[in-house]
Amino acid sequence: MKLITSVIIVGALTLIAGPASAEKYDCDKGFKDHMMKMSIFIDKTSGYELADAVRRSYDAYTACKAGDGFSPHGVWDEIERQMAEKAKGK
Repeated sequence: MKLITSVIIVGALTLIAGPASAEKYDCDKGFKDHMMKMSIFIDKTSGYELADAVRRSYDAYTACKAGDGFSPHGVWDEIERQMAEKAKGK
């Protein structure tokens, strides 16, 4: 169910983002920054949850690198928010 929600969010953001946003956004730097932010939650996250977050993060990175006008920043922010929320509960 979470995966379906993530796919819907990614799809919606893809439609909303303009082509110019991907050209200006540094996908590589953004992905590294996102992974650094996620790293503080590794010890507080199950293996399954971490794998899911990394998978969704990589999917957003791949879309960004494809140059299809997708900016992954909103997706990565949502993943970080979800991980922080889960970490508080444990």
